[in-house]
Amino acid sequence: MFLGGQSAAAAGLAAATILYYRTDSYGRPHDTRILESLMSYSSDVICVIDPHGRFQRVSTASLSILGYDSDEMVGKSFGDIMHPADRQTALAQCLRTYQSAPMYFDSRCLKKDGREVGISWSAFKVPADGVLLCVGRDTTSERQPPPTYGHEALNEVFIGHGFDMVGLLTEEGVYTYVGGATLKTTGYRSEDLIGRSCFSLIHPDDLPQVLALWNQIGVQKNIQISDFRFQTASGEWKWIQTTVSNQLHNPAIRAYAVSSRDVSEQKRASFELAESEQRMRLLFENNPALAVFQSTEGLILDANPAFLSFFKKQKPEVVYHPLAEFLPHSLRLLFEQSFREAAGGRRAKFVAAVNNEAGEERHLRVKHVPLVVQGEIVGVHVMAKDITNILTAQRLIKQQAEQLTTILESMTDAFFSLDKNWNITYLNRETERVFAIKRKNFLGRCIWEVFPDPDPIYRSSYQQARDTNQTVQFRVFEKLLNCWLQFKVFPSPDGLAVYFSDVTEQVSAEKKLKQLALVASGTDNSVIITDAQGITEWVNEGFTKHTGYVLADMVGKTPGQVLQGAETDPATIERIRERLLQQKACHVTILNYKKSGQKLWFAMDITPIYDDSGQLMQFISIQQNITYRKEIEASQAKMTQDLYRQNRDLQQFTYVLSHNLRAPLANALGLANVLTKVDKNSAAFTNSLAMLGQSMKQVDTVLHDLNLILSLRDNQDVQPPETVALADVCREAIEHLAGALEQCGGRVELRQEEGLSIHGNKAFLYSIFYNLLSNSIKYRSPERSLLVEISWQRTAQGGISISFTDNGSGFDTYKAGSDVFQLYKRFHTNQRGRGIGLFLVKTHVEAMGGKIEVTSAVNAGTRFLIHLDAR
Repeated sequence: MFLGGQSAAAAGLAAATILYYRTDSYGRPHDTRILESLMSYSSDVICVIDPHGRFQRVSTASLSILGYDSDEMVGKSFGDIMHPADRQTALAQCLRTYQSAPMYFDSRCLKKDGREVGISWSAFKVPADGVLLCVGRDTTSERQPPPTYGHEALNEVFIGHGFDMVGLLTEEGVYTYVGGATLKTTGYRSEDLIGRSCFSLIHPDDLPQVLALWNQIGVQKNIQISDFRFQTASGEWKWIQTTVSNQLHNPAIRAYAVSSRDVSEQKRASFELAESEQRMRLLFENNPALAVFQSTEGLILDANPAFLSFFKKQKPEVVYHPLAEFLPHSLRLLFEQSFREAAGGRRAKFVAAVNNEAGEERHLRVKHVPLVVQGEIVGVHVMAKDITNILTAQRLIKQQAEQLTTILESMTDAFFSLDKNWNITYLNRETERVFAIKRKNFLGRCIWEVFPDPDPIYRSSYQQARDTNQTVQFRVFEKLLNCWLQFKVFPSPDGLAVYFSDVTEQVSAEKKLKQLALVASGTDNSVIITDAQGITEWVNEGFTKHTGYVLADMVGKTPGQVLQGAETDPATIERIRERLLQQKACHVTILNYKKSGQKLWFAMDITPIYDDSGQLMQFISIQQNITYRKEIEASQAKMTQDLYRQNRDLQQFTYVLSHNLRAPLANALGLANVLTKVDKNSAAFTNSLAMLGQSMKQVDTVLHDLNLILSLRDNQDVQPPETVALADVCREAIEHLAGALEQCGGRVELRQEEGLSIHGNKAFLYSIFYNLLSNSIKYRSPERSLLVEISWQRTAQGGISISFTDNGSGFDTYKAGSDVFQLYKRFHTNQRGRGIGLFLVKTHVEAMGGKIEVTSAVNAGTRFLIHLDAR
């Protein structure tokens, strides 16, 4: 344990530093005469050294101490004046001042005449100028041999302990003597440490341990302090091992004698060994393979978690047991032979099949490796790696390779592969057939040697695929074979994969197609040509004119993918599909869509085209635009529907006139005739007149109803549609009938999808809700309180479905039949009514393009379901 001291030159350095820093606000010395006097008359060498270690300015004392005047010193390196043995250390100490606090060190210098002079240096960095200020004092005459403390006794203590560095410490740990290899090991001279506490140089983390042992020196005569860090003169930390001997009782010493040794290398080696052992332990513990370490007698000394997990054992259950105890009988001999081979110094390995706890067969690759220490085998390391998945993968790869070979050999396309040097690595049976060659004569040979004079397109295309790493396709006429070949070249990490096929017939068909296209381009009808799979190859200008789609929009797609839409009839699509699968001609009328989204009706004829051998080549579809005709047909259908409805209404009106109107009129005529024959003052006249008035009121009611219906018929197509919130209209109808609901104790429950609106007639919607709710109140059941449930929701088609349900008296829908919604049809005789409400509801629903359904049962209630399209 050692410590350095301060040179006596510190006082001179401090004085020079104070002068150097006494500057004004512009950085100039207040009194340069004092500094000049010091530089001229100081007995110590005062010098300024730049960051490169060269003298910038030197005091006149350099002449008396070193033999050089000031001018000779300027520009010299600080190391130039040093003794060769001290040069490197002194220069390093000087320059270290730039990174640390002031430095104090001794060195031997050479005078101009070559004589040796000892100088004690003090160095200090000047932050403002970035230079060093050094003061050197001649210590040649002051060097005296160190004091002795009974050398014979000291030698006896130090030699007895046998350490390299020696010293004497007071009871407080202060150095009174330093010797041995102290300077060599720590860089401290004896004068650097004498008077300094050893504890100031011990690493803070190690100091508590050292002090704890130090306090035992009064109890134990000798103590050993192992492995603590000690700071050297250069600031480095070294690991020290020290023995302290209590020599206070020795009159020749009267101190604690310390003998120390640098154990940094051993410590570093122990750290590396511990780290290596830790790494090996981690590798052993975390190895996914089963691993054990056996003694030379075959006993398990250690086992990793993988081994313990595989055999479902704890470590105490396997340690010091033979490995054979845990192996199946069928494997013990194999393991024993491999162990003996490893115990003899040779590595051994084998593959074994075992069953795990679940009964699954697993394959293990087993290795026995001898552990040799200083030429002696001390044990055997055993590893067993589960390679079941690897073997399975290898078998799968082999199967896949066989399958791939089978596929390549059974392909109708010819195939061959090339490596990066253009050598043929594989070719299939079809390639042999096309070129009439044998693969055994070509495998491994360069393709350019096999085919020395190929068409230039071969080499350029192959080179392009390899350079760009992109698939290249080309077509070439092979003169030797008198046919057209289509090539596809695929780049791969190993080279190129080349597929080719005979497309002579396709080329011929394409020529015919061009001729056919030439004819089709002159017709106004749409023409589509597809391949045998129905993929579009060509469309004419007439097609583009009618649909708005150009050839680029259609190529690579089936016509149906582009043209068909939401309202295209699925049955028609299925008929086309069936006929195409049967390779038969087909004639259909189909609704398609233009590119703009407009509907387009086509009368379409699809005809299959066969080659000379009867093989299907293409389909040709000729389509006539019949949209205008379809619009006329739709108009005629609507007109027919309107005429049918009007005829039905006329029939109903005729019925009304012949029944509802004829009876009161006949009564009125008869009463009028009676009135002419009876006394005006008689009771008969009065009664007849009253009955006449009642009959005329019935006639007026019927005429009013007919007038209302005719008015609705006339105005239903005239009323402009508007956006109507269903909830608002429904609540309005409920509010208008709130009094009647309250009087009968009824209630209405609304279950609605929020925010739904419909594009229709608000008055019609109000009439629907009002009449249905009015009927529910009127025909409620006397046995229970009236409950009306009204709900609506959006349908999958975008329309709205309204449900109106009550728990009223209901009626027999089977008996009512088609008269439910007819005018003046009533199914309850115990309530007054004209039978016009449901007629109006149905009329309003149909006026808005909807439909209404009804289900009912006697004394169970009635449900109306209304479907309104989204418009």
